Amino acid sequence: MSKPGIYKRGNIWWIHYTGLDGRQKKESSRSKRFRDAEALLIHRKNEIQKGNQPEVVQVKNHTFRELAERYREFSQYQRGYRNKKSIIKMAEDEFGNLPLKHFTLAFLESYQAKLLASELSEATVNRRICCIKHMFTKAVDWKMASESTMKEVHKVKMFKESLKRDRFLSREEIERLLEACGTDRQQLHLKPIIIFAVNTGCRKSEILRLKWQNVDLEHGFISIHEPKNKEMRMTPINAPLRQLLDGLPREEGIDYVFFNFKTGDRLLDLKRSFPTAVKKAKLKGDVVFHTLRHTFASHLVMSGVDIATVSRLLGHKDLKMTMRYSHLAPNHLSNAVGALAAALMSPSTLESTNAESPKE
Repeated sequence: MSKPGIYKRGNIWWIHYTGLDGRQKKESSRSKRFRDAEALLIHRKNEIQKGNQPEVVQVKNHTFRELAERYREFSQYQRGYRNKKSIIKMAEDEFGNLPLKHFTLAFLESYQAKLLASELSEATVNRRICCIKHMFTKAVDWKMASESTMKEVHKVKMFKESLKRDRFLSREEIERLLEACGTDRQQLHLKPIIIFAVNTGCRKSEILRLKWQNVDLEHGFISIHEPKNKEMRMTPINAPLRQLLDGLPREEGIDYVFFNFKTGDRLLDLKRSFPTAVKKAKLKGDVVFHTLRHTFASHLVMSGVDIATVSRLLGHKDLKMTMRYSHLAPNHLSNAVGALAAALMSPSTLESTNAESPKE
């Protein structure tokens, strides 16, 4: 396969054309596909016909480690950086000083298969691949990688994640979890946090950032600043929650509602205390802190609260996110139709209809 202005060097197709200054220009398409070079040549000639001298960006031979360092600095103030930081580190350990131009579809698909073979879930593998894809998107912006390399990386298809119902705790499991918190002063912060979580449905980050200035005991509301949606929602204070808040210790100079009662320091995470309590309570299944949020929503639905109200309490921007709990209210569709019948047909209409119906 050949065409004037297109030739091959090794496995890569190159193009040459005449610039506005009358000089011959040679440029790599950075692709092994002929049609990519052909498209680039057409694009360059069109630019020249418009009177524009094509700007050929020379990309240096950067390594993945260099990209990881730049991307780490770029994302350090983003929401969810703590999780992204670990993904970047694992990718950096895997690829090290490998040049970015060596990343191809086949190469990343091989890495993707390796992750799945290590018994990671489809969701976990997808999060890692997604992070790498965004790293290469930024690499093009930073002139560290070519667009053709970025396109190769973005061809990797994500796994279809298996749908499963969200794990939630029963009343008995909640009691076992609270009993497992223990009485050690270093663990005293955990029990009130769990009680708060199952009565509000708040995310862990929302709970650990909560300050007393956002708690209005007089009017019975808590102002929750959502780090995920960057908005604020109002959460009602029920009786168990009020009893909890009234009994929490307060120390001068500490604005946070929940803190380490032993050291007085702000709590940044519950990576050790919560899994320890779950293990001690012998809870089966994949129980993480976010399970408490599912527990809040699930018990509301099972108590007859409508999906729209549950959605508002959770702070969901899309009702579709809350519909995952709809299976817990199997009678909600029949109840809705029954309510419609009661609204449209009066008792007298129903009686006359029954009287006219033929009896077998």
